[in-house]
Amino acid sequence: MSEKFWDDLNQFKNRYQQMFDDVCQSFSLNPAEANIILYLAKKKKDTATDIVKYTGYSKSNVSTAVRKLELGDYLSTICSSENRRIVHLKLKEKAKPIIKYYQEQKKKLEDELFCGFSKEELEALFLLSDKVSRNIIGEGK
Repeated sequence: MSEKFWDDLNQFKNRYQQMFDDVCQSFSLNPAEANIILYLAKKKKDTATDIVKYTGYSKSNVSTAVRKLELGDYLSTICSSENRRIVHLKLKEKAKPIIKYYQEQKKKLEDELFCGFSKEELEALFLLSDKVSRNIIGEGK
């Protein structure tokens, strides 16, 4: 495989990281805290265990970040009525500006990265990206 592909992939990752760091700095959040807010904003699953599985963060890192977000009034914790060991996480109003800012910054990044792409080229890119992603998680075989 071409070294250029890996160099380009690294540039893409670095550009996303710059945007994400800006979001974190703008709201004085660490990356784990920001990722938890963004995860809860887009996913249906809402427990710390779900976040650990999705992000790859350790249980202790997620627990610490959740506590800080709860103290900062960004989220609340709700014990499951069926199993008291299961705690659901719910975003509060204070998290909405973070989500909105992230979405705006992500849209700017998308406009920058995909400038000049046709609709067909974007569809092909997303199709191939999805295929690679399924290979990573073992569904492509």
